[in-house]
Parts: sequence; C-alpha cells; structure tokens
Amino acid sequence: MPSFFFCLGACALTNELTSEVDMYRGQAFTANTKKTYQTHLRSYISFCEKMRIAPAPILQINIAKYAAYLSRKLKPSSVKQYMNIIRIIHLECNLPNPCDDSWYIKTTIKGIEKVKGTDVQSKPPVTPEILLKLKKQLKFSHIDDYVFWASCLTMFFGLLRKSNLFGTDAGGFDNKKQLTRNCVSVSGGCSQITIKVGWSKNNQTKGRIQEIALHRLANHPLCPVSAMYDMLCMTAPAMPDSQAFPMTGSLFNKKLRSLSAACGCNTISSHSFRRGGATWALSSGIPGEIVKAMGDWQSTCYLLYLDQIPQYVINHYRNKMGECLPPTSL
Repeated sequence: MPSFFFCLGACALTNELTSEVDMYRGQAFTANTKKTYQTHLRSYISFCEKMRIAPAPILQINIAKYAAYLSRKLKPSSVKQYMNIIRIIHLECNLPNPCDDSWYIKTTIKGIEKVKGTDVQSKPPVTPEILLKLKKQLKFSHIDDYVFWASCLTMFFGLLRKSNLFGTDAGGFDNKKQLTRNCVSVSGGCSQITIKVGWSKNNQTKGRIQEIALHRLANHPLCPVSAMYDMLCMTAPAMPDSQAFPMTGSLFNKKLRSLSAACGCNTISSHSFRRGGATWALSSGIPGEIVKAMGDWQSTCYLLYLDQIPQYVINHYRNKMGECLPPTSL
C-alpha cells in the first residue's frame, strides 16, 4: 500500500487520539473547579496586562507583587487560592513552578497574613438542639418537607456533603455522582438503612464504595431511619436511577435559610451538617481515626473540628488519664 495511505491513516488516528486526550483532560476537574480556575485566571491575566508582563514565565518579584495586589481586596486564604493559577499555567507550558519552595514568596504571604489577619469564619456545626429546632419549624404538609428533613439527618449522621445528595444548579442532578434510589436499601424490618456512596469529592474516579449504615433510634425525633423511610414512601414510586433526595441544592439552601432564621440559628449552612456530625461524633468519645473514616476524609482536616468539642467532654477524658494510672505502693 502506498505510503500516502499510511499518512492518511496516521493523520486520522492522530486527530482521533488528540480529541480523546482533550475529552479526558476536560473531565479532570469538576464544573465548579473549572469555574473557580476561570475566575482566578481572569484575575491573573488582568494583573499581567496592567503590569505589562508575560503570564509565563514570571519572576518571583512579580509573583510577590501579585500577592500584594490580591491582598488589597482578598483575605490571605483567598490570596493563596488565587495564586495557585500561576502554578497551573506554568505546568501547562511545561515550565517549572516558580512558586515552589520560594522563600521570597513564602515570607511575602506570611507578612500579608500577619498584617491582614488569618481569621477564617467557618460555619458553625449543627447540633442535636438545632436539629430539633429545625424539625419544629416543619409542617410535613408537603413532600419537600420530608425530603428536606431526611436530607438533614442523612448529612448529619452520614457525615455527607451536600454534593452527595444534590447536583449543582449549572450541571443539575447526575445519577453517576449523586445518590440514586438504588443506592439506598432498607433492611431488618426497617431497623436499618444502608446508603452506598460511590462518588464524592475525595472519590471522583469511583474507585471504592463507602457503605453507610444508619440505625433506627426508637421513639427518637432525630431518628434518621424513620425520616428516610417516610421520605421514600412519600416519593414513591420512583425509578431505580432517579434522585434519592428529589430536591435541588438551591431549594435546600433556600429552605434551610428560612427555617434557620425562624429558629435563631441563621449562621448555619449545608456544610454545617457534615461538620456537626463530625463534631458530635468526637464529642461522643468516638476516636478521631474512626471519625476520619466515617467522614471519608483523606487528610487530617477533620481535626479542625476538635475545637468544637465541649469543655466538659475534654475534662471527662482528662480525668480518665488519672483513673487509668496503675496502682502504686508509694
């Protein structure tokens, strides 16, 4: 066969593989991450245009100037997030990361933190008392009330993120990511509900399945199994691949803002349920490593919740140190 046809075949294969590579790389980040990076990119390009410098490669002195430029309007934590786009641009251009282990840039950031402060206003954790207050506000006269309440308890006891239950407003519900009906099973005469989580922020490649077992709390108003079972009955019949919690994330947030304001705890957000579940678990004396596994954390960020443990719990375990001492004859 003439080499001409080999060239045509090679060109076609090259084009196909190039398209496939572009497609795979396009799936490397979530829609929200892409949106965030685009915001950071616009900011950085705008700075470079004002300074009349090239985005890459860039000198460390200009990176420090960008940090100072950002600090005029952003908090120190946001400054560091925005600067990450510099690393990404250089990697895309096959250039070394100019921010890597740079003493000049590190001291600039440290100075910004000292001058501007590093206070991060984290959303407070939901407590059992807050959950009870929220429930009192619900009339359970509409399906949304059942879905909302089951969502609250599932995120609290399951230590789940909102993204496990609801899709984004831009992307909508995705049955390959968010929980579907066939991810939820009832067993033991409605004494237990098992939730299989195959996708999360820390498991975007679906390499493992996290099985969360929720047990019935007999005659307790915060029983997650009762709430889930009621919701499943109210939303039946439903297809196996339909949304397990049929509600949008924006509607959940709107309902949460309304109810929390009515009961005087309007500083909480959807993430407060995951944070609250972890805090309550730690406060209940559950070892930190177990809480880490319950929340499927890959890092030690769950330790940030340790400052939420009540003082009386800390003192209880401090006293246990003395009680566990071996006997002595001295």
